Amino acid sequence: MSRRNPKKDKSARRRRPSRPVGTGRFRMDIDDLGEAILHAPADIAPILALTGAWMWNAAQDAISAAHCIDACLTLHHALGVYGIDSHLEPVTLAISGNGSSTLYGGDGPHWNPNGSFNGHVVLAIPEAGRFVDATIQQYREVPVSTHGNVPIIARLPNDTGLGVQPFGVSRGDHQVVYAPVPPEQREAWRHPRIAAQDAAYRNAGANLAGNVFDMLRIADLRDKIRQSPYPRLRHLLDVLGDAETVVGPGLYGFRRRGDGTVVTLSDIP
Repeated sequence: MSRRNPKKDKSARRRRPSRPVGTGRFRMDIDDLGEAILHAPADIAPILALTGAWMWNAAQDAISAAHCIDACLTLHHALGVYGIDSHLEPVTLAISGNGSSTLYGGDGPHWNPNGSFNGHVVLAIPEAGRFVDATIQQYREVPVSTHGNVPIIARLPNDTGLGVQPFGVSRGDHQVVYAPVPPEQREAWRHPRIAAQDAAYRNAGANLAGNVFDMLRIADLRDKIRQSPYPRLRHLLDVLGDAETVVGPGLYGFRRRGDGTVVTLSDIP
């Protein structure tokens, strides 16, 4: 399968010392991601592609996987570009694996005085009947393994979100039990610092959506995406399926055939 690299300009990456892969940092193999997208159902492929590409870029930057709000907001806005609704949901979680079991967030989601968030957040996508946990690798119970090296994309327990009861996700060599927080805590992830970065999250999501759209329109995936249940994503493929990619500072755009206009996905009505 021919694939576009989700981070084209390698010169833009900062040089970092090599480090062993271990728990607590993102890990995502681009070839494994491509194969997973190729074999994913049509309704899951765009979600997996966005999540995996975000994780791959984070892995290249060798950052800690403890960035659940950043991941969820970026993916939320990227999915929005494709016309797919989503929302953030804080959770507590109990994880068993790597020889230990730990409950995380048992005191409820909250912001610490130093500006860090104490808790965990996942992204619910009711239209797909799934939720995404893109930062599960931050926890030491998640092993470096076939199962542990990919995000959690699992079925929602009800039609609108996570519901009110705990539920489990078994991943072979580790298990995760998610517990939705009480209604009064479901907006606890919000914070003035997050609100101040709204434009940056939207821009990151738009660029991620453009970058991944470039991958989804290749010959190996185009037919699958046309079978997806997302009308706007199919429309984008109809309009820009053969457009030239245009990448610049803060821009992931496409030059339309015919008039040569450069547009972003968000420009397409």
